[in-house]
Amino acid sequence: MCAFSSASPFSMLSRLAFRPFSVIAAFCIAMAVPARAQSDAPSAAAVTAVFAEDPPRVDGRLDEPLWDDIEPVTVFTQVWPQTGAAPTEDTEVRIAYDRNYLYFAFRNLDRTPSLIRARNLERGGPNGNDDHIFIGIDTYRDGRNAYLFEMNALGTQDEALVTDEDIGIDSFSWDAVFYSETVIDENGWTIEVAIPFNQLRFPDAEEVEFGLMLSRSIIRNDERVIWPEIGLDRGSSFMALATVSQYGVLRGLRGIQPGRNLEIKPYGISGAQQARPDLNQPAESAQFTADAGVDIKYGITSALTLDASVNTDFAQVEADGVQINLSRFSLFFPEQREFFLERAGLFEHGTGRVTQTFFSRRIGLTESILAGARLTGQVGPLSVGMLNIETGPELGDLLGAASTNNTVARVRADVLPRTTVGGIVTNFDNRDRRNTALGVDAQARLGQNSEISTWFTQVWDTDPDRSSTAGLFFGQIANDRYGISGAYSAVGRNYDPALGFVRRRNYQRLGSSTFLRQPLANEPYGLRLFFTDLDVSGFWSLDGELESSEVEIEGFFETVKAHEFGAGIRRVFERLEEPFEIREGQAVAVGDYGKTQAFANAQTDESRPFYTGLGIQYGGFFSGTRTEVEFELGVRPSPGFAAEAEIEHSVIDIGNGSFAATVGSLSLSTAFSRDLFGKTLIQYDNFSKQLRANIRFNWIHTPGSDLFVVFNTAYALGEDDPLDPRRSVIMLDRVAIVKLTYLIRV
Repeated sequence: MCAFSSASPFSMLSRLAFRPFSVIAAFCIAMAVPARAQSDAPSAAAVTAVFAEDPPRVDGRLDEPLWDDIEPVTVFTQVWPQTGAAPTEDTEVRIAYDRNYLYFAFRNLDRTPSLIRARNLERGGPNGNDDHIFIGIDTYRDGRNAYLFEMNALGTQDEALVTDEDIGIDSFSWDAVFYSETVIDENGWTIEVAIPFNQLRFPDAEEVEFGLMLSRSIIRNDERVIWPEIGLDRGSSFMALATVSQYGVLRGLRGIQPGRNLEIKPYGISGAQQARPDLNQPAESAQFTADAGVDIKYGITSALTLDASVNTDFAQVEADGVQINLSRFSLFFPEQREFFLERAGLFEHGTGRVTQTFFSRRIGLTESILAGARLTGQVGPLSVGMLNIETGPELGDLLGAASTNNTVARVRADVLPRTTVGGIVTNFDNRDRRNTALGVDAQARLGQNSEISTWFTQVWDTDPDRSSTAGLFFGQIANDRYGISGAYSAVGRNYDPALGFVRRRNYQRLGSSTFLRQPLANEPYGLRLFFTDLDVSGFWSLDGELESSEVEIEGFFETVKAHEFGAGIRRVFERLEEPFEIREGQAVAVGDYGKTQAFANAQTDESRPFYTGLGIQYGGFFSGTRTEVEFELGVRPSPGFAAEAEIEHSVIDIGNGSFAATVGSLSLSTAFSRDLFGKTLIQYDNFSKQLRANIRFNWIHTPGSDLFVVFNTAYALGEDDPLDPRRSVIMLDRVAIVKLTYLIRV
């Protein structure tokens, strides 16, 4: 039994004993509690899969007799642009299975196949700009969580995990091994898909039923169709894909086994690095390194998966986008490491990008990740997630005095239909500091897009100045046309979860938002939709003194060609009780600042071979003004090549001198096939005056296995080299890495 103290709620647990605690506890619970039973709720939409005695060859050609004997799903409806209307093109889907695979055959009829958009060959790339399909599978029929499989008209794949009927960019970090091939012909395009059952988790029973969603997008019409019919209540056709409670039912699956396979993925890495950390000294000699590690995935039960990693490496991760901070609060850099992104939605607690109880980017920020394990899945009515990571200077110090332990335990329970309660514990522990956060949360969805949610977190730290609380209450009433929401949040003066992210402290906030989304009848002047919203928020110190406020109203139009343009105005108030340095040598003085800002933007359809965007903002900024221009230009002339350039330029005058802040980037994507592709990201900003380049090549030599070749460089521009005044380009760092992974299934 644990005694709680002001320093830590786990102070009686020894440091070493705490490390394996969460994994052992979850394993024992999983063995004792049966997996969640499937919902008995009836569904008006259902389809039956046919057992394939002779499985189809996945080549995109629907020429096997099997497909001729299966009754297709044909009743699709539009989600957008005409919600509930019949599709402009017909779609037929047939479903089969054998002991190892679930098969789908799509016949996407198209009366003008020459207009089918198909350019992306990069796995995980922008399939949404091409004609594409989605398959959603709710294996437990819990109406909340699902697997999503996406393929474009070239067969290029991506996949995602829907968590609690929510989906975002990070959801697409999940990687599965499945098979898809397409054919574009005179009648449209066809695709065959084979999803291995060992990539899914589902109840171990003689007969199971899955929740199912099928979707197709016809990009030139800005059209998404879906089966079963799901409306636009969640606010967008994309969010309709995550409305798992409205999925249909896939029946007829008998004698299949959930994946309990063991996957082992060893890696080897070698590279060289040369750096010049001191401009008054010449560059150091190149240092050569070689290393190895392994990732392991094991299905402990039909509903619980263990991921483990030893000597974890993220050399292939894309570089962060450069940001210039012109505010007095912390910048947010999103997580990009695959190990943390998979099932990341399960670990979410707090307010994303503002006050997160757990933010995985904090792990391994200053130390290497020596080893780690993650346990995720279902235990009876519970969704569970547990993470234990050891970081330190080198692998030989694993569990040693110089290493740091990072532990997270998350649980979420379905207590009523579309209602959950949950909790989270995070613990940071090294020889200098112990920091523990304990949080609870609850959410109830009302209708399709209305909800009430709340969360609260308490932090204990060995330093009392870092122990405090934070929380939020949020309510929203909305449908596909209009909505209103309100929120109250508070963050303590010393709130500091060591494994979290906190943008701002010592405040209480009141905010509300109202929106109106109006489809335009008869599409006058080629306009399809008008959207407007009003946001009002205010920040007060915990003593009740107003610190800042903002009122913003904006409106934009969407055209029938999927272009967008709009404008808005905001009124901002800021009270500074102490100065802050906006850039080196230039500070904003103490005082009250009330300013008005106006902005406008326009964006052309990004699915076209050529697209562009422009944003302009002008108005008051503290004691002066700020003028900002953002420009984007992109080209996708053919499959296998895309280029995108962006520049953000601000001119700021705060009364004690004006200055410019500029960030520019150029992204080049090349693909030679669906298995071999590369990406180059070049960035520059005038604050650091550094030019950075990140070049990555990826060869998927076998499914699930990769060869990565990565080059990173950084150069200082615009200043004379102290060692050679004739040069104004100084090499700061350059790295070359080769990493090979190989997936072994046991």
